[in-house]
Amino acid sequence: MKLLLFDIDGTLLTTNGAGRGVVESALSDLVGQPISTEGISFSGKTDPQILREVLTYNGADDTWTNGRFAEAVEAFRQTMHRVFDPAGTDELDGATTLIERLHPDDRVQLALLTGNLNEMAYLKVGAIGLNETHFPFGAFGSDHEDRNALPAIAAERATAHAGRSFEAHDIIVIGDTPRDIECARVHGARVVAVATGKFDRATLAEHEPDVLLNSLADTDAVLDLLVS
Repeated sequence: MKLLLFDIDGTLLTTNGAGRGVVESALSDLVGQPISTEGISFSGKTDPQILREVLTYNGADDTWTNGRFAEAVEAFRQTMHRVFDPAGTDELDGATTLIERLHPDDRVQLALLTGNLNEMAYLKVGAIGLNETHFPFGAFGSDHEDRNALPAIAAERATAHAGRSFEAHDIIVIGDTPRDIECARVHGARVVAVATGKFDRATLAEHEPDVLLNSLADTDAVLDLLVS
């Protein structure tokens, strides 16, 4: 059995930049000053990492990045939950078809590996018709700020869920950023990169994923890669 760890943003779907507005609104209200995310890349980062970088970039009092940082994360969570609009979320080519085909296959275990907070992750995949049935567990930005720590967390949860361990060579991370490739490598896992996010094929190729795809649109070909 293989453990397939799917990233969300840029891999399965896009929220078309909605997260930036949420970060700016939530943090501006919380710290009482205008907050800008201009020039800060969100790709491949965990939500807590993004929030910490944005607060620091905007010169917010360092109490917000230390003792009161949990308040910033909670403010973001509440704002995102309140304003999230499923209609503004678009599935990326082939994503739901692939997951629906993989889901009943007893040769694989599906899970999420994402920088999103747990609750936000399921809000987003729910917008394209996926849920805890498809992804019964995962590793999230709410588990650890460092994305490189997430594959080990996912593997531990996979063992608890499936009642069997997963060696590194049985784990495949599917994502769209160099950070997805890096976190897989740190854990010794394989990685399938898809050029459906902010990074083009040439940039992803520089980081030497095991497989590099233009998209997940060719379902049969992707199934062969992931299951065989």
